[in-house]
Amino acid sequence: MAANKEFVVAVLDIRPSANEDLKMKSVKLVAELLKDKICGGRQDFVSFVLLGTEKTSNDVNEHVFPDSYNNITQYENPQCPTWHMLLNFYKFVNEEACDEGEWLEALVVAMEVIKRGEECFKFQRSRILFFYDFNNVRNSYDMFDVIVQNVAKTEVELVVISQNIQYVDNPISDLPKVVFREGNKGKHQLKSEDFALQLITNCSAKLYNFEEAKRCIFKIINKRPWVWNSNLTIGSEINIRISGVIYMKDESNVKLKKCWCENQDLVQREIKYFLRGSEIDPSETDLIEGYMLGSTPIPYDESLKNVKERYEPGLKFVGFMKRNSIPEEYFCGDSLYWIVHQKGMNVSAQKLDALVRAMTNTNMAMLCCKVFSAKFNNPKMVVLLPNQLHPDSPASLTMVEIAYHSQYHYFQFPRLRTPKTDCSKDQIDAIDDLIDSMDLSINQKESDAARDTYLPDLLPFESLPHIYEQNLMDVLETKIILNASEDDEQFADMLDGKNFVEIFWKVPELREKHAKRAAKVIKSLFPLEENKVVEKPSDASKVKSEYSDSTTKSSSTTNDSALSIERVSVETPADDFRQLVQHNVLTIANRTERDAKFQIYAEQMRNVISELLFESKESLNYKKLEEALSIYRKQCYDFSSFNDYNKWIKEVKRRVIQNQRQHFWVNVVVEKDLGLCFVSTESSETKQALSSFYELASEDME
Repeated sequence: MAANKEFVVAVLDIRPSANEDLKMKSVKLVAELLKDKICGGRQDFVSFVLLGTEKTSNDVNEHVFPDSYNNITQYENPQCPTWHMLLNFYKFVNEEACDEGEWLEALVVAMEVIKRGEECFKFQRSRILFFYDFNNVRNSYDMFDVIVQNVAKTEVELVVISQNIQYVDNPISDLPKVVFREGNKGKHQLKSEDFALQLITNCSAKLYNFEEAKRCIFKIINKRPWVWNSNLTIGSEINIRISGVIYMKDESNVKLKKCWCENQDLVQREIKYFLRGSEIDPSETDLIEGYMLGSTPIPYDESLKNVKERYEPGLKFVGFMKRNSIPEEYFCGDSLYWIVHQKGMNVSAQKLDALVRAMTNTNMAMLCCKVFSAKFNNPKMVVLLPNQLHPDSPASLTMVEIAYHSQYHYFQFPRLRTPKTDCSKDQIDAIDDLIDSMDLSINQKESDAARDTYLPDLLPFESLPHIYEQNLMDVLETKIILNASEDDEQFADMLDGKNFVEIFWKVPELREKHAKRAAKVIKSLFPLEENKVVEKPSDASKVKSEYSDSTTKSSSTTNDSALSIERVSVETPADDFRQLVQHNVLTIANRTERDAKFQIYAEQMRNVISELLFESKESLNYKKLEEALSIYRKQCYDFSSFNDYNKWIKEVKRRVIQNQRQHFWVNVVVEKDLGLCFVSTESSETKQALSSFYELASEDME
């Protein structure tokens, strides 16, 4: 008998009198559930039951109680979720609807579907997702106790989902209590809501609104912690047996399978290729084995078959360092570990306790090399940080992966204030108010009222969807619907409202309202005015201030008109470069794309300056060269591209000496201070480097 994980039966309310928002959200939630199970590769079974259909087609009516349990339709036999099943589900929920049908009878039909499914398959658990609008419609409750007792005996997990469910704090049990949203209600609605609340005590049912239902349906709790048993080796003498328990881990439930082609497709190697429009057909003897790295062909090397060096698993000590010497930006990785001694290892416990105490007293962190196992043998740099010692818990460390410096660009941030800046009491109070208004927890005053979240938290992070998974499932679903839309107009209409990029979460309305009010006060108390304090400018700031006026004046004339140039020209290089950066670079929001675009225009600018200086047959135009070199140096300073500019200007100096352009060097580079570019020129080492760079010594002639 096959062993499957879960059997889910979704009961959907499609009556015309039911709330339209509930019907739309219930269909979307069930569709998300199907996509999650399809992409996760889980062998679960799913079926559906519709409440409020014109026709009656269910097992209870046909085999158990004939001519009863009307206006309830069940899906075909339970099956594993597929994309074809998702398309059928979209058609199934569009059955002809009516206002007849009772929700307790729909619950009986769902139980019968589970009973018949368990006769053929073995499931670890069974769930009923019951979507219903408890509106002012008459229902019969004569068989309520019998039906509920049957649900309790079968140990089926019943989840009732409705749009009017809220939560209030219960000081007696310290657990939130389920209530229905207040408002004008008829007697039938009040009675239905009362019986719905009785499901909690009679059969351990769970009542959720749609926000809380997402966390209930998609979150699978693994109660068995995952442990990594290994060794922490310090030098040749100290060896500590440790266990690493995962605090958190970024992992995806999507399972991808690599497929080269469909079964009916033919895959063959293409030998012919085109070079400058000519077709070339090499012979088999001219071919060598290789592979492609991007667009570059790489010949295959037999040495790749050699077995790589294997590293011993565990943590290897590299060195101690001050905790504050590691910038937070360098912490990275997909997981966070809690390191303790292995159970029963008393000697390791004593060593680890002494190590944590020493690191805490000296404010030290430990840099280590982590090799996970013999199979996953890729070494990674990690940092071990000591945790605070408690008398009732063992000494522990937190292990965080750390990035190499080459993975990060150099960032320079302006100072937010000078040492002489003083804030008034009103300004400080306004900042405190803004911070308090953005607190996502619900305060005591607000917790007395009913809320939409189970816990007193406006934004529970554990219920946020996995962005990668959500995007992947949406793209796959749209591809399936796109193929089906060719034959069915219903799916063609669905594509019109399909949005690839959805807002996964937003700031809760209550906090957004308070934060906007507090931010308005901040803006009034902190006006953005120009700083009039006269400070001694550095050489780099001289360059910025020297051309700020000219940049502002010229930019006002170009903003109103469309940019007509595509690259830096020889005629007006400075003005072209300034406009290209302003219109095509600074308007890009993504930092990486903006830097890459700047490098394209920077290379054009370097080529134009070199052409004007060394290749032009006309006399040198010092003014044009000065303007071009100045604005290029200024933009390199703004984009923190110091190394690129310094490397290029050194090459310019070499060619100046080679082509005997010393007059240009003295009158433009030296006089206008356009040499090496540094963050600051206040230090003696920087001044010495600039002074020696400007000199055209005899050794430079060689």
